[in-house]
Amino acid sequence: MPASSLKNFEELEKALGYSFRDKNLLIQALTHKSYAGEYGLKSYETLEFLGDSLINLFVVDLLIEEFPSASEGELAMMKSYFVSEEFLYELGEELSLDAYLLLGGKRRSNHVSPSLLADTFEALWAALYIDCGRSVDKTKELFYRLYRNRIVESVKRNEYKRDYKTLLQEETQKRWRERPTYRVVNIEGPHHSRVFEIECSIRQYRATAKGKSKKIAQQHAAKKVLELILSSEGETQKAAY
Repeated sequence: MPASSLKNFEELEKALGYSFRDKNLLIQALTHKSYAGEYGLKSYETLEFLGDSLINLFVVDLLIEEFPSASEGELAMMKSYFVSEEFLYELGEELSLDAYLLLGGKRRSNHVSPSLLADTFEALWAALYIDCGRSVDKTKELFYRLYRNRIVESVKRNEYKRDYKTLLQEETQKRWRERPTYRVVNIEGPHHSRVFEIECSIRQYRATAKGKSKKIAQQHAAKKVLELILSSEGETQKAAY
């Protein structure tokens, strides 16, 4: 096996609070298909598929337990944020997963995108689940120890409402039975470190915003348009007086 795949995972395991019995599972969770193809290894893709389902389960179970009086719509919005690429990217960044990720070919020198890091985070939890004997309870316990308080406090501070695309669409559907549109107006930077500029518009309201991915830029643009709509409503009410 290439020496680069035998990285020292001690810091990562320490951050997780879990030591893998089968280090090959951990390596697979951190192996991109570009690297797997070069060295005949398994990539993280299957683990990512499993990890996505596990994290969805953990988040939904936690939200229902902590906020039993929340409506289905409120729970759906909370879940949407806590399993989003944006949120999982933040968690992956905090674990410094980009430093452990095994990339091949041109990707070796490329910037690690938010979507790639979020996918790796999901794969990591699937690997942990398999390594501990497929114990959902053990895996959930570890996930909660790391992120339970963070998720609960984020809900209490209404941070989950940063899913501005959903909020904006609900607002425009309620007002006009219309949905906002999004389009890419500019792409800056080299291929491995692109910055996207997205325009969000509906009726007379429009705004542009930038982000490291289209999804992030769309969220920022949606937030601006929502603020424009709500602020114009406030001005209209003032004028009526």
